[in-house]
Amino acid sequence: MIHSTPKSILIVEDDALVASSLARMLRLKLYDVSICPDPNAALALCSRRIFDLIITDQMMPIMNGTEFAALAKAMQPNVHMLLISGYIDTDKADKALENGSIQKFIPKPWNNEDILNIVEKEIQLSKISQAQITWANEN
Repeated sequence: MIHSTPKSILIVEDDALVASSLARMLRLKLYDVSICPDPNAALALCSRRIFDLIITDQMMPIMNGTEFAALAKAMQPNVHMLLISGYIDTDKADKALENGSIQKFIPKPWNNEDILNIVEKEIQLSKISQAQITWANEN
């Protein structure tokens, strides 16, 4: 019998209630979820572990989510990145979408079913991208 490893998700969110709520919902779908309330600690974690998906808040101390996304994407170019926020400068979100540091913007509050569908879709797209890169490197 083949066992697949759970897909890993990093949540970078300084609001503990929001982070734990999102993590609980994703863990019920059997994702391996890590929470990091500090963007610098999250970057350190990204240097030690590969994630299938990263979900980051926009409004955080130290750096905002679009700044974090650009740095994390430089470390893990194949990771898919979701930006969540209740308060966002649309110019920053649009630039992050255009330069590929994020794949999707999700406004707070979100609909649980919608975010679960987005997460599943982005993880599938991440797996396809990774398979294409692996195939290209082998051929």
